[in-house]
Amino acid sequence: MIYDYLIIGGGIVGVSTAWQLKQRHPDKSVLLVEKESVYAKHQTGHNSGVIHAGVYYAPGSLKAQFCKEGVAATIQFCEENGIAYEQCGKLLVATNALEHERMLALYERCHTNGINVELLTQKQLNDVEPDIVGTGAILVKDTGIVDYQKVTTAMAGCFEQLGGETRLNTKVVGLSESSDVVSVDVERAGETKQIQCRFLITCSGLMADRTTKMLGIETDFQIVPFRGEYYR
Repeated sequence: MIYDYLIIGGGIVGVSTAWQLKQRHPDKSVLLVEKESVYAKHQTGHNSGVIHAGVYYAPGSLKAQFCKEGVAATIQFCEENGIAYEQCGKLLVATNALEHERMLALYERCHTNGINVELLTQKQLNDVEPDIVGTGAILVKDTGIVDYQKVTTAMAGCFEQLGGETRLNTKVVGLSESSDVVSVDVERAGETKQIQCRFLITCSGLMADRTTKMLGIETDFQIVPFRGEYYR
């Protein structure tokens, strides 16, 4: 069998791409492969889990539009699929006069972007969070938190319900292409086999440079994972 689409990577980008493809092209065969035993094992499952409201994006930009629409879509998906989430909000705190001025500008931007916010005085900030010292704050009420690994797993279920195929514990070890098909060598349970597809979509995250090398594509970059200030 030659699949119409094969997607490498079971993070939230790969799974959501597979789901959307199957919704738009129900008659096409779509296969998603993931080397881990569960979805969202890497970047998706290790981020801060924030449902961002879009405070910093320029008014009228696609980023501002997509972020606002994304909040609503994420909450709707969670409610439809029984996934716990919380719109706990977040505080943007100013600690000096310069930051306070910038905070007021962000407050106006939030209103322009249609974000539900409240401007807090120093006293109100202390009442809300006594352990924070600042001249004032913005309470961004639209910001939330969710477990994106659960979201991704639920999306994979939606994809499968539409007839999409998924294969966990399936590691891509080789790629080659001709004018007609892309051949994907995969390793599973100690055995190697070849799968063919008409279109290959790689959503391999930190492994993206490795998948390009498998195809013989020359790149001038290499992905080097590192831990930043959150680790400290």
